[in-house]
Amino acid sequence: MQAAHFIHGNRLEILAGRLIDDLQAGGSGDPLQARIIVVAHPALGRWLQERIASRCRIAINIEFPLPSTFAWQVLRRFSGTLPRESAFSREALVWRIHAALPELARGRHFERVRDYLGDAGDQRQRYELAVNLARLFDEYTMARPQWIRDWTHGRLVLDDADERWQAELMRHLAQSVDELDRASLMRKVLGDIEQAAELPQDLAAGFSIFGAAHLPPLLLEFFLALARRVPLRFYQPNPCLDYWDDIVSDRERLRRSRLWRAHGRREDEAYLHSGHPLLASWGALGREFLKAIHAPDLVVHDDDAFAAPASSGLLGWLQSGILLLDPQHAPPPALEAVPSVQLHRCASRRREVEVLRDQLLRLFDTLDDLLPHEIVVMSPRIEEYAPYIAAVFGDTDALSIPYGISDVPLRATHPLIDAFARILGLGDSRITVSEIRGLLAEPAIARRFGLEGEAQDWLRTWIADSGIRWGLDAEFRAELGAAAIDETTWRFGFNRLLLGYAVGDEDSMRADVVPAANVEGAAAQWLGQFARFVATLAATRSGFTKSRSANAWKTWLIDRLEALLDSDTTDLAELGAVRDLREAIANMGNAAAHWLGDEPISFDVVRSALDAAIAEPRAARAGRFGITFCGMVPMRNVPHRVVCVLGLDAGEFPRRQAPAGFNLMRRHAQAGDRTIREDDRFLFLESLVAARDVFYLSHVDRDAKSAALNPPSPLVEELIGFLAAAYGEEAWQEVQPRIIRQHPMHAFAADCFRADKGAPSYDRRWWDAARKLREGWLEAEPFVASFSAAEMATPATDVALEWSEVSIDELLAWLRHPARAYFRQQLPLHLHEAERDEDVEAFALDRLDRYQLADRLLGPQSARPDLGRVQREGAFPLGLAGQHAWDKLSAEVDALEREAADRLGGAFKPLTVEAAVIEFTDLRVRVGGVIRHLVQNSKGKRVLLLSRPGKIRGIDLARLALERALLGTEEEATAMLALGLDRGLVTVRAPQPVADPRDWLRKLLLWRARGLRQPLAAFRKSAEAFAAKLQATGDLQQARIGARAIWSGENFPESADPYNELLARHRGDALLDASFEDFATDLFLPLYAAVGEMP
Repeated sequence: MQAAHFIHGNRLEILAGRLIDDLQAGGSGDPLQARIIVVAHPALGRWLQERIASRCRIAINIEFPLPSTFAWQVLRRFSGTLPRESAFSREALVWRIHAALPELARGRHFERVRDYLGDAGDQRQRYELAVNLARLFDEYTMARPQWIRDWTHGRLVLDDADERWQAELMRHLAQSVDELDRASLMRKVLGDIEQAAELPQDLAAGFSIFGAAHLPPLLLEFFLALARRVPLRFYQPNPCLDYWDDIVSDRERLRRSRLWRAHGRREDEAYLHSGHPLLASWGALGREFLKAIHAPDLVVHDDDAFAAPASSGLLGWLQSGILLLDPQHAPPPALEAVPSVQLHRCASRRREVEVLRDQLLRLFDTLDDLLPHEIVVMSPRIEEYAPYIAAVFGDTDALSIPYGISDVPLRATHPLIDAFARILGLGDSRITVSEIRGLLAEPAIARRFGLEGEAQDWLRTWIADSGIRWGLDAEFRAELGAAAIDETTWRFGFNRLLLGYAVGDEDSMRADVVPAANVEGAAAQWLGQFARFVATLAATRSGFTKSRSANAWKTWLIDRLEALLDSDTTDLAELGAVRDLREAIANMGNAAAHWLGDEPISFDVVRSALDAAIAEPRAARAGRFGITFCGMVPMRNVPHRVVCVLGLDAGEFPRRQAPAGFNLMRRHAQAGDRTIREDDRFLFLESLVAARDVFYLSHVDRDAKSAALNPPSPLVEELIGFLAAAYGEEAWQEVQPRIIRQHPMHAFAADCFRADKGAPSYDRRWWDAARKLREGWLEAEPFVASFSAAEMATPATDVALEWSEVSIDELLAWLRHPARAYFRQQLPLHLHEAERDEDVEAFALDRLDRYQLADRLLGPQSARPDLGRVQREGAFPLGLAGQHAWDKLSAEVDALEREAADRLGGAFKPLTVEAAVIEFTDLRVRVGGVIRHLVQNSKGKRVLLLSRPGKIRGIDLARLALERALLGTEEEATAMLALGLDRGLVTVRAPQPVADPRDWLRKLLLWRARGLRQPLAAFRKSAEAFAAKLQATGDLQQARIGARAIWSGENFPESADPYNELLARHRGDALLDASFEDFATDLFLPLYAAVGEMP
């Protein structure tokens, strides 16, 4: 009887050679007839095609289908009526089950389904159940084909309540189409083939199966039955030349021994043999497959194509032990200069990739003729590594390495796809500021609405100023259970912005809307475009509420794609992303329409289906020129000279997957059943066997948040434990540091570049950083050139050629923050703290908001707004919280005003007068401005009154001193009064004019002139503390302590200001030197001397 011919081999290169020999030996057939070589993975087919082409100089008319694809082709060939896609494929089953569940769920055996779906029959829940059931039925078909056959014929095979409704569902699916399920169809077609007098020529020529370390029972049964009529050769990867079907892992041996003892049997009767512990532990999947093909009722022919491992070092020793089924076949070898087995411990995923690049560059130096395409880098979570791979390997320097990434979900291949998915998620969103601005960060969306570049800065300002936080409008808020008010919504903000554009900076409300400021000029065009963008998003979101047919959804989604994305670009990656989105939408819509027809489906179902489509991994070829980065996928066992595996963390690998609660295979398990954990264990074994020169392992060894140590995968620990036992304690202590490498947390650590650490980094950029940090090799350089105390002690006296005018406000702006004034005017450099979009309305006033609002309510010229107005500005708390905050703030402001009235002898009114101009001929400067704090009481007495909702500061005294100096000689009797709040209590100061106002003003002008030309050690808050303490105590040491407390204290130190931090870089407290004390003494000490002690 003709039977399948199995050629077993431990090296795919040898098996490929045998395959090519067989192809050439059978080459006398029809040259136009395609040769069929079934491969376990597309990557394996590409590798095999390249091997054939390399040896034969050409590889044409050879097809490399996957096992299930080829089986379906054979079934279609013999049935004649089957469609291109089976009605029982997983994709088709999803929609068929989704359509069938409402009616079937009312049946007698579907109580559990009804409980899950509920009375309302939520479509999204129904779809998710359909997805799980489709996956489960596909597993049943492949691993339990007899169940499917029995169920379709009305027979139950298990004593399980969940079998009844699943069998009825399967029977309904079989009866609702004019097509047999795959299990029954295969049996029927095999019968037809057995009875056929003559087979089609293409099938009669036979076929080969290459590299399949495991096949599902249904496909194995089909191919072995087919082999009785047509020639079939299995080129079977097998890591061990000995018979190893009966070996068990140590854990399994212990379990079986206990079981035997519990039944009164002797342990030695169990014949439990572990052979090689690593093969026994990791090879269960392959072992069960070997048992299946050597089952007593099967007839197969075996042949061997084994060869010694290519590596002669530690890696070769490991592979030889597995090959010979003898862990002690020879003592472990002396370790190579570059160990062929390596484990790298890194602090983060990015560090894993950085270390990998350095180690690969080292391998290019040490391994003869190593090329990038001879390296594969795998990870169980390749999608998490993709951005780091692009960042580290994407450089275009002299040491760049070509690469390609495969098995990454479509959604992660381009930000545009993720952005569109986030748009489709707006139905579950609060429509926050960060979400909207995040979408505009995608260039294709920004281009579509003309909002690129500078427009983004204007939008950020407008959104913040108008008080937008979240929600489309009041109705939207009400839908989410919030108060039905429009404050902080997008409609609220646009009303303010559009009114601001119409009326300018006018301060009055119109129709209960407060106009926003700064909406003018050419930039205003972006406001309309931004409003159109938000309106388009709102229209898109409103479309989610309707139910449509699948075809209608397809049309609508493509219309939304065109409405929101601009595809007029030369960016090939962006164009590819748009094409992939269109294809995913079309495929989803076509599949659903084929099985559902015009049945309306909800958007939740469509979104779930599209999310699933863009979550599917996509292949990308690195070709013969680059490293392949890919996921850990079953039977991707292509040999490479260097095999690297990243992300081997405990809990991450082997992976876990919780089965559905109604999974009958888990309840009624059989030998050979696949689980993701056993798949991963076998994948690890395949990876070890596939390496030719280096087997490189890596994991994150510490938690990013707690810095707690993380162990590696149990599989890595097994490997390291095996090596430690093989070397023995003494020898292991010597070789362990070379096999297991602990890497520094940062790429710029000095240890990364030390030759005695074994593998110095190749990255020049990090070398420069490390060189500067290591033992002071280079002194840290300040951002700005240093300046001497002598320079600071002699402020600029250069005489300007032209007269200039300086206002009170300009002088105070410089004095308030000299470092900021220098950087902004001279470089110019605008520094900001990290900006964060506000997505939540205010529930309480923070210190800055409280101060700014109180300042608006104070002062002789302030037009006091009411609660309604400040709430309509969008930044004040709403509801009872707002009322409480307003009452408290109003009480404090009223207390200040009452104190002012008491001090001034009753009511007072503000006066606005132009300041007298003071000329400094030697400096060619005129000082003028507006007096803003002059008031007059009912008796005609004038006073300079400054009220502020906080402590009286030196800068406040400076304003009073400037306005007093510029009042003119006729106002010499005008008094000054400063009111402040300190811990809720009103404080009062009555400053006197400084001893020599003109001299003080001249010093201020000189300091400012120098400060605008070079950075000064002029820090206002620290200088205020220095001067106040020196005036109060007369103790210079106490004044210095007070200044340093403000400069570098714990609570909001002045040195933490971004401008001061830049100025003080690498100088620290040393800046508070003699020049700083001169600044404080010249400009602030006279102010505090005129007011007396100020706590």
